[in-house]
Amino acid sequence: MGLSNWIYGINNAGGRNAFALFLLVLGAMLLSSCSNLRYLEDGERLYTGSTIKIVADEKLPENPEKELQRVVRPVPNQKFLFWRPRLWLYNAAGEPTGKGLRHIMKNRLGRPPVLFDEEDVLRSKRVMENRLFNMGYFDGEVSFQVRKKERTAAVDYHVQLSTPYVIREVHPLTDDSALAAQVNEILGQTPLLPGSLYRLDALKAERERIDRKLKAMGYFYFHPDYLIFLADTTPGMREVDLHLRLKGDIPSQALRAYRIGDITIIPDYLTELPPGDHSADTLRIRDGMYMVDRLGQFRPELFATSVMLERGRLYDVESHDQSLGKLMGLGVFRFVNFRFSQSGLGPQPPPAGPEPPTGSLSGGPTGEFSPSDDQNNYLDLRILLSPVKKKSIGAEIRGVSKSNNFAGPGFKTTFSNNNIFGGAEMLRLSLGGTFETLISRRMDPVNAWEAGLETELVFPEFIAPFFRPTISSRFVPRTTFSFAWDFFSRTDAFNLNSLKFQYGYNWNQSHTIRHSLLPATVNLFFLGRVSEDFDRLLSGGVLQQRGLFEQFIIGSQYSFFYNSQQKSGERRVRDLYFNLNLDVSGNLAYLLADKLVGASRSEDGDYQVFGQGFSQYTRADVDLRYYQRIGEGNRLAARLIVGAGLPYGNSENLPYVKLFSIGGVNSIRAFHPRSLGPGAYHPPDSLAGRFNPYQTGEIKLETNLEYRFGISQMLKGAVFLDAGNIWRLEDDVQAPGGTFRWNSFLGQMALGAGTGLRFDVTFFVLRFDFAFPLVVPYRDGFLEPIQPLKRQWRRDNLVFNLAIGYPF
Repeated sequence: MGLSNWIYGINNAGGRNAFALFLLVLGAMLLSSCSNLRYLEDGERLYTGSTIKIVADEKLPENPEKELQRVVRPVPNQKFLFWRPRLWLYNAAGEPTGKGLRHIMKNRLGRPPVLFDEEDVLRSKRVMENRLFNMGYFDGEVSFQVRKKERTAAVDYHVQLSTPYVIREVHPLTDDSALAAQVNEILGQTPLLPGSLYRLDALKAERERIDRKLKAMGYFYFHPDYLIFLADTTPGMREVDLHLRLKGDIPSQALRAYRIGDITIIPDYLTELPPGDHSADTLRIRDGMYMVDRLGQFRPELFATSVMLERGRLYDVESHDQSLGKLMGLGVFRFVNFRFSQSGLGPQPPPAGPEPPTGSLSGGPTGEFSPSDDQNNYLDLRILLSPVKKKSIGAEIRGVSKSNNFAGPGFKTTFSNNNIFGGAEMLRLSLGGTFETLISRRMDPVNAWEAGLETELVFPEFIAPFFRPTISSRFVPRTTFSFAWDFFSRTDAFNLNSLKFQYGYNWNQSHTIRHSLLPATVNLFFLGRVSEDFDRLLSGGVLQQRGLFEQFIIGSQYSFFYNSQQKSGERRVRDLYFNLNLDVSGNLAYLLADKLVGASRSEDGDYQVFGQGFSQYTRADVDLRYYQRIGEGNRLAARLIVGAGLPYGNSENLPYVKLFSIGGVNSIRAFHPRSLGPGAYHPPDSLAGRFNPYQTGEIKLETNLEYRFGISQMLKGAVFLDAGNIWRLEDDVQAPGGTFRWNSFLGQMALGAGTGLRFDVTFFVLRFDFAFPLVVPYRDGFLEPIQPLKRQWRRDNLVFNLAIGYPF
């Protein structure tokens, strides 16, 4: 038996029985959960949680229950339905004698019982009252009642509240120093407005805001702890006056603004030097900025555009952060360390002549002379950089799991030069391949293998005569040139060779917004071996062999990404992801051939380049995702995908690689990949279990809804609904019922449902999803019958999806 047949046999048997086995194991674990209490010692009670009831004299501006719930301790053992899985694992493991499975169950997967202790209740009461005070409830009271049973205990907290205090006025500093004047000017923009609720967190945030503003004005040694707010409740009417004060023991350095002195860059710090003489002159990059590069690895102009601080200017924390971000973003340094020190020298007159200075790190000119400057208010800066290894060779063997249900081993070998021209340019040469097997019990065993070679050269800047978008100085743009060759073979269909060249840009507009532009992308496909069955399938339909695979694509692509999950700060309740892709091909070539050059058409009626017709089309798709947290560890995730492609001019069809398909582990999971659509099309029995190129379309609509909940720290669960379909723009005799119609497309939407388990270990997610169809477009009736206890129903409808990572 071959490897593919063995894998297929395992999957075929597992597909029929996996759901029943899953239910059996889950039932056994649920029945055994009641045994957790018998492991308790006499007098011990399992702590099962707490409730918080808030009683207020009048309506409160906000409900503090969630905030109070966060500080209640201890946290009970995690519960799923009426079962505590990690406690069960801890108890079931007994007393391990080695480092085997029982040790892992008890000490890594399991958790010991959380026992009731009245000291914990008293401590939680004190912490809750303190938290209420910090939220403006200065007279809040907390009491509690313990509910004890024979082996368990829970706590009910009762919180008595009055209206919280609000801010009446914020009083500025009364000092007459230069620092006080700067602070009071910043305080004029305070968000602590009259009538806003008193919150200790808001006062801390205001101190940090003032501190950052001061650090943008040169106050390098200032710290937010040097500011204090004094609260005065004597005005009455549950109002409070805030008086800003400076602490009395502030160091003298914190009271002064500093300017930047000499900047010295050492790009080979902590680098092991080879034998020989490595003395180096101090090279001048620009006025006040110098480099000592003992190995001669980097060009000076690299740092002229990466370091935003300049000699003679006030220290600015924004420029400091931008410089750190840009140096790390170059990708050629392991560590970046900024070391500031008071120079005590002040500015000096520049030396005569253009010769760069030499000598020690602190030598050289320090700026233009200004007698009025304070001689001690300058900071010298040493930037210590530890570069990554310049050349490296890496190899990896990995498991491949694709959205089309193909899975198998893969390998990749990569040679990298991380600084090929001395300006942080990166060269990568990659050679890789995969061998995959179709994991599906409804399709015949199929193997696919792929091999490829790719060369990529990346520059940390925009290389374009007329293109330079406005981007944040925090981020490093990239210009990429790449060339790739790929060979793909599928045993039941064809062999395909492709050559691709791309030239493009990637840049971040902000932490949440990213752009990708490929002004030039050239992709050439050559069809090789074609199986007899597949050759018969292609003949006679709209998708002809040349138009389907043998394509010459020359065009441009643009992608826009927005991801609110990249925002820094507190964990958000809601997140949004948006991706727009636009792909345009053949327009310039058609204009040249048809209008400017006046080329003649081929026998097939199209213009050709190198004896092959080029593709002309426009294709766009949108991926919109919404995430909302519901309680602790639970999340609602939704996705909408809309896509359309239109061939015109020199093309009658979209290239096959640009057509949409649907179904699979990251799509509608109740249907296998490319087994759904277009529209109400139902493939004949002769194509059952085979590759069918006609189950593709130029239009796609898909939506997904998934509720994710925590079972334990590493084990997550989910229930989901998937809906959608694809359609053809034109009628095709090979795919009847697959054409998009405005009056019928909603009735052709497929619908699937399911549930799943995910093993999430942060850097790796293994996902098991069980799904079944609710609405099948080519069947009569609205909802499919659901009969999970019948073996034939499970065989015909239940789809098992094994994948790596979340579906979206």
